[in-house]
Amino acid sequence: MNTTSTTTAYRICPICEAGCGLKVTLDGTQVVHIRGNHDDRFSEGHLCPKGVALAGLHEDPRRVREPLVRDASGRRVVSWDEAFTKAGRRLADIRSRYGADAVATYIGNPTAHNVGLSMGLGIVAGTLASRNLYSAVSVDQLPKNLAAELMFGNDMAIPVPDILHTDCLLMLGANPAVSNGSLWMVPKFREKVRDLHARGGSLIVVDPRRTETARLADAHLAIRPGTDAWLLMALINRLSERGLRVPSRYRVRGTDELFRAISAADMHEAAVHCGVRAQVIEDLATRLAEAKHPVIYGRIGTTLQAFGTLTSFLVEVLNLQLGALDTTGGAMFGEQPFTQPRSPLRHELEYGRWRSRVSGRPEVGGQLPVACLVEKIETPGEGQIRALVYFAGNPVLSNPDSERLRKALSSLECIVAVDIFETETAELAHVLLPGTSPFEEGHYEHYLGTYGWKNVARYTPPVLPSNDRPDEWSLCLQLAHGVKTAGQVASAAELAAFEDELVAGLVRRHVDDPESAIHGRDVQEILGKVGPARGVERLLDVGIRSGREGDAFGARDGLTLERMAATPDGIETGSLRSRLAEVVRHTDGQLDLAPPLILTEIHRLRATRPAEGLVLTGRRNIRTNNSWLHGVPGLEKGVELCVVELHEDDARERGIEGGDSVCVFTSTGELVAKVNTGTDLARGVIAFPHGFVRANYNVLAPVDFVDEPSGTSVLNGIAVEVERIAQPA
Repeated sequence: MNTTSTTTAYRICPICEAGCGLKVTLDGTQVVHIRGNHDDRFSEGHLCPKGVALAGLHEDPRRVREPLVRDASGRRVVSWDEAFTKAGRRLADIRSRYGADAVATYIGNPTAHNVGLSMGLGIVAGTLASRNLYSAVSVDQLPKNLAAELMFGNDMAIPVPDILHTDCLLMLGANPAVSNGSLWMVPKFREKVRDLHARGGSLIVVDPRRTETARLADAHLAIRPGTDAWLLMALINRLSERGLRVPSRYRVRGTDELFRAISAADMHEAAVHCGVRAQVIEDLATRLAEAKHPVIYGRIGTTLQAFGTLTSFLVEVLNLQLGALDTTGGAMFGEQPFTQPRSPLRHELEYGRWRSRVSGRPEVGGQLPVACLVEKIETPGEGQIRALVYFAGNPVLSNPDSERLRKALSSLECIVAVDIFETETAELAHVLLPGTSPFEEGHYEHYLGTYGWKNVARYTPPVLPSNDRPDEWSLCLQLAHGVKTAGQVASAAELAAFEDELVAGLVRRHVDDPESAIHGRDVQEILGKVGPARGVERLLDVGIRSGREGDAFGARDGLTLERMAATPDGIETGSLRSRLAEVVRHTDGQLDLAPPLILTEIHRLRATRPAEGLVLTGRRNIRTNNSWLHGVPGLEKGVELCVVELHEDDARERGIEGGDSVCVFTSTGELVAKVNTGTDLARGVIAFPHGFVRANYNVLAPVDFVDEPSGTSVLNGIAVEVERIAQPA
């Protein structure tokens, strides 16, 4: 390679919530090297194997690069116009014959890291106007959102630990040493723990497995999966007995009702359910009470369980009780430069406004839990799902009772997929529209930007051109246009007019918003200053320049998208600040600590019996992200990831040794894999990773086993059996 011909481009990695800044070395259009950007103000040079593998993902011969259709003659490559025509015509026909709810939308996890797709799919979903909207959120974080809706009146009001200033971080069901954070963007987590220890602070991890994060901790509580709510109630009770109540500076209602309901659960009862000694819980309460700046953080281990909403709610109750919410060193609300016009104060919760016609499960934040998807396809009648549009997801692999869902999806009249690989779900699609590679799109953390460990404004433009292919924003606009017009393909002028209408609508909402930086300004004046020329970046520019840090379209010195693009290392916009009053959207401005739904869940929890037998929990690894990246060159080489973990004593009782092949089974399904034994797991717990085709975790999960308030699928704490088998996995 002639190094004199190389150039350097900057890219924010779109794979996980670390959001690492990368330096990409190019020889023409060939990616020859990727390294962490040590000057990046947010990630500070952090890099994991997934970031290095982006070149392999870009060049992967399995990646779909041209549209595909499937019909009676089989699978074939078609032109973009033919693909858009076929998709629009079939979807419009089904809506015409059966109604809008006959077409469902499913949103996969990668959309959260793709600004063109995350904004564009909303246009498609709005055009379809179906109440059958589903996403990977309900096999991930939905209890967090519902708990925030109940407490704050704002489903996005999810605080993150102020890790720079805390002196006691209590972490439940999270493994950021591997995940780099989840609903908390925290690259270089190991170094941040080192700094925490250097200033005399402590990390306490609650997890049934001695995870990579637990190995960094000062204390590890290996409780049984799904019992976090018992632990939190015991801590709240014990601290209350010590005189710690919610500080008067917080505007709250329902404190007495909540504490009265919680007080019925005592320390010893909680200890039995959690599988730890009562003294361990007592010692933890003492640590929290004595800390100057404590903070509690719970993640996916707390949300994918039978009491996920209650657990998520109690995490913030404990932060409140300790005076840690919205306080330096505690749980604080991050900010991003892009802002939407502020929503009005809420008289009613965004919850239960409609329900699944089969099981009656409520919508949460505008979507139904994905546990309802299969029943809505299988059950005849008004509102039966007959078509699916999905974006960058793989529900066949990533959702409960996978084989039943595969069969149901196979019966649909039409599936339109937007994806870059022929996944297990994409193989069923009648039209597959390929997205772009990570290097062919600009990157801004539109969805996750408020969950950063610090406030930094960052945007990186595309590294490589997408050539004659539409970017994912344009793809969504074209797809929405096709649904409106029964399959007509929009001309360039028509797409431009459609985008102009969307940009103008956003400007009008900002101009009408009293809290916007451009409130009361002339709409046409603002539109004349919006840049760049075309694309989703125009919407980004409006939201950034109209926000708290924006330049208000020339009225003051501040951020613009152009300035951010010219500063690829990022622009620091200030420390995490106290802003609770801004995020609470209840009409009275108070936090609701005793919603009836939460009080009901406390009573339901108290009626449960301690679990017996083996229960299943998930396991993260740094070389994949859920069901993504399998087979990408370099990521899985020499590493055996799809392995069962079992405590050596549990294995011995069942005649199992390390390296054996075992069958793990429930009444729903079974999987076969090799087993590793040791002492990293609590007794009675079995661990296995999500997202593998050859041994799919989700075949073990009953589709009707959910967190009742949110409908989120329960994937941690499933009762299983395990047996040694003779043949190798």
